[in-house]
Amino acid sequence: METLKKFLKYILMVIGMYVFTAILIFIGFNLNYSKIANIGGIPSEISIEKAESSKGDGRIYGYISNEKGNNVNGKYIKTVIYDINSGELTTQFLKINGVEYGTKKMFKIRFNVDGAKMYSISIVDSEE
Repeated sequence: METLKKFLKYILMVIGMYVFTAILIFIGFNLNYSKIANIGGIPSEISIEKAESSKGDGRIYGYISNEKGNNVNGKYIKTVIYDINSGELTTQFLKINGVEYGTKKMFKIRFNVDGAKMYSISIVDSEE
């Protein structure tokens, strides 16, 4: 019986360490990000949920909708990332596919640049 209690204690300690480590990793990854500002406005077909960057990378999460008689399928989401002095750091294009009329589709844009503070987003017909 004593051996079983020790065994259960060790199992609980391992599970506790796993949970504690997972929480610390989650907090460490997500606290490094700070919000970045939008310049130039957002098209009516796009809604941004989260736009943030850390020291070496960043991410933008949002939704694209296909409403108001404007078919967005086959077009591109153009994202330009800027530094604090409005200097262009990178430009990315994301092809829009599979957005049916009257629905929303989630998109993610990830970028690997240092010093991102602002972004602009638009819908364009082709990659430029």
